[in-house]
Amino acid sequence: MCGIVGIVAPPGRAVDPERLHAMTATLRHRGPDADGFLVEGNVGLGHRRLSIIDLSTAADEPLFNEDGTVAVIFNGEIYNFRELRRELEEAGHRFRTASDTEVLVHLWEECGPALVERLRGMFAFALWDRRGGRLLLARDRMGKKPLYYTRAGGELLFASEPKALLAHPGVSREIEPRAVGELMVYGNVVGPGSAFRGICQLPPACRMTVETGCSGSGSGGAPEPSVERYWAFRPRPEPPAATSEEEWLERLDGTLAEAVRLRLTSDVPLGAFLSGGIDSSLVVAHMVREAPGRVRTFTVGFREAGWDESAHAQAVADHLGTEHHRDVVTPDAVAVLPELIATYDEPFADPSAIPTYYLCRETRRHVTVALSGDGGDELFFGYRRYVESSALERWGRRLTPPGRRLAGRTAALLPTGAYLGRALGRIAQRDAALYLDALGFSPVYRSLLGPEVRRALGSAAEQKATADFEAPEGVGFLQRCRATDVETYLPDQILVKVDRAAMRHSLEVRCPLLDQEVVALAERLPAAEQMRGRRQKLLLRRLAYRHVPRRLLERPKQGFSVPLARWFRHELAPLVETLLAERDAPVWSWLDREAVERRFAHHRRGRLDAATALWRVLILDRWSREHGGMS
Repeated sequence: MCGIVGIVAPPGRAVDPERLHAMTATLRHRGPDADGFLVEGNVGLGHRRLSIIDLSTAADEPLFNEDGTVAVIFNGEIYNFRELRRELEEAGHRFRTASDTEVLVHLWEECGPALVERLRGMFAFALWDRRGGRLLLARDRMGKKPLYYTRAGGELLFASEPKALLAHPGVSREIEPRAVGELMVYGNVVGPGSAFRGICQLPPACRMTVETGCSGSGSGGAPEPSVERYWAFRPRPEPPAATSEEEWLERLDGTLAEAVRLRLTSDVPLGAFLSGGIDSSLVVAHMVREAPGRVRTFTVGFREAGWDESAHAQAVADHLGTEHHRDVVTPDAVAVLPELIATYDEPFADPSAIPTYYLCRETRRHVTVALSGDGGDELFFGYRRYVESSALERWGRRLTPPGRRLAGRTAALLPTGAYLGRALGRIAQRDAALYLDALGFSPVYRSLLGPEVRRALGSAAEQKATADFEAPEGVGFLQRCRATDVETYLPDQILVKVDRAAMRHSLEVRCPLLDQEVVALAERLPAAEQMRGRRQKLLLRRLAYRHVPRRLLERPKQGFSVPLARWFRHELAPLVETLLAERDAPVWSWLDREAVERRFAHHRRGRLDAATALWRVLILDRWSREHGGMS
């Protein structure tokens, strides 16, 4: 894993080593085992190492090529590094370590910036070529590893997390109003922006090149970066039904088995998350087949009835014969808030971040690497919103334009958030707007925004997810919904949730279902083979039945969440009441206090969407106070 930091000053100005060290120190949780630095003229690189492959000090970073002219700092894993290494050794390159990172400097010499297209893994890295004065930054295809950048005092800065950039005295903590709106409607900030004005994310599947010896059009003469996308998840028209279901299953089983096998390479203890659901059970089943020794699996449960799925995980673990660790925790909803703020840097309001935090903490007590089932719902149509959105889209297509307008007017007359009103409002919309409502861009959450944030957020047509919904002629509605999730929801919420919680505890998490070969196969699978009526994820489900008895997996989708509604009736209620009474609280410069008060009243009447909205308000409040207000 690890954390990376860099500073590129204008030509002729030296990097301050103390600033670089201070920024790098903020990422110790991402790499507690070692640190390393390179400062040469106007370029500085900092690294915190979590040792996974080749535990020797020889593999500490930065790592260099044979003559020391190319240096790299790396966060992630390259799963095909052995294959690449053999190829590079045949071409005459010499290796000093057994690390996967070292292939990057030699691959650069062979391929230049195109090296990213050869990598099968999760990564964010910075590679500096001293001879050419060129810096390359890159992120993996799905966006599993983060990379932020900004400008300050004429310098270009980059880091794995915003906290490292904020440690630089020239970086402003000014809040981006659009990000506040995104938090309230989606539960997270949407890339490539961030919660801080001026700080951006390098998007997934993108590479950035910087000519470190040139003055560009950047502020104060800082080198001007160039960003290029090297891959994209592309929905495509449904293929002809020439491949049988059995053939698809065989392909998927073999591809997933290989993805799991590649992720078992480790010089430190390794295990897996196991919820007892289809995705994690399938990953663990392949681990049991491929891994030497007994596989260790981990789950956390809650004492609250109806929210504990650990018994299901235990049943699957018993069947597969894993060494299972089942920890029952009692989350303190009030006490965990400060830890969530510290973990995520930006406001992040997915309630499942709480059990994820505890799961990562407990898992790290036993292993340093864990495999997970993340990605299965996005790639194989596992969310209930696919069923609901598809049904509403079909109804909407049957209506004439006047009929849709009537549905919209009727929805406006019903109480905000009422199920019938929301369904009619979505029927009145088409395509991207209809699905965007399912992702959170709905009247329930927009009604909480103040005028400035509402303007900054813009309309449905101005959202990133709307652009992600676009696709070539002939691509079906469901395929567009999935592509939107892969481009937006997956990297901005699911992967952020897991990466930050895991790295807070110095735990590496690997996702076989997001392997690029699994993703490529999922792109080709017909939607009709994966969803029929209200039955979802059919191919992955049937594949799982090959490895785990159907009776252990066939149950309603529970998800990984917390009893949020109950918490707001009890321990969290005083926090909301105090906040509502505090009329000069920072959040009221961004939110409509009276609208939030109405949501609180609705929650007392048992409305779950009200509890979700209130959680977002609390996260925003605590985060804004931590970051010095909302100026």
